[in-house]
Amino acid sequence: MLRSMTMSFLLQDQFDSTERYSPTVRTTAATPSRGERDPVHILNEKLEIPNCAGLIERPRLIHILERSLGHFAATLVSGRAGTGKTSIAAAYARTRKRAAWFTVESSDIDWNVFASYLAASVLRAGGSKKAAGDWLPAVTNSSPAAMAIFLHNIVSELVTAEKDQRPLLVLDGIHHLFDADWFVGFFNILQPSLSETADLLLLCRSKPPNPLWRLRSKQQLDVIDEKTLAFDPDETILLLKQFGHSHAEAARIHAETFGRVSKLLPFISGGNPSTPRL
Repeated sequence: MLRSMTMSFLLQDQFDSTERYSPTVRTTAATPSRGERDPVHILNEKLEIPNCAGLIERPRLIHILERSLGHFAATLVSGRAGTGKTSIAAAYARTRKRAAWFTVESSDIDWNVFASYLAASVLRAGGSKKAAGDWLPAVTNSSPAAMAIFLHNIVSELVTAEKDQRPLLVLDGIHHLFDADWFVGFFNILQPSLSETADLLLLCRSKPPNPLWRLRSKQQLDVIDEKTLAFDPDETILLLKQFGHSHAEAARIHAETFGRVSKLLPFISGGNPSTPRL
């Protein structure tokens, strides 16, 4: 059953979310665990749901995304930079009562760093005062046994008895992890662990490793690609009419841009739409 809610799609997605962070942002340190594990300094901004500008409602996309999350153990949104992955996920995440967000960067390929951020994200979403480091083994270890223990702690923090508060976990930019030797094993544990507890939404720019990609045929992973994210002809015409373009002009622009979000932006920048929403 689809959840009843209104979705706002944030059109401004010219940049990839993994490129927006500055090292000057004030940070907090994750409490180190006992033993040899080095502390990881957490950039709080990477745990925040991105706030993009340019509010446009896209009910077609909310229906697709909600249906996917309701029927599959995990949903992967795949597309190049500027196709609206982060915007659609951020807009949707803001409609959920509990959402854990983690924007993944290339430096997070180290298991210690990734696990620390993931723990901090989940704890933040649940309002917990626990330290992320308390969930991690004393020695850096990405063995299946260590990851299983870590994920058991993750899942236990996400469990809720309220059916309308099923948590959402968003990992934005997981293409940065595809070359990690622990990634496939981690996902093979994460996906079934969360299936009864939380919704899992993954965002990436490129095709994931084959073991993950093959989960589509097993009905364990749904993929939403950039063709789905693009504005369809009717949406493009309705959008551009708000910015003074005629029906014929809007139809021509759609044919030229294929409704891709980043390609439509030059045609609406500086305009004054009669209504701010689709």
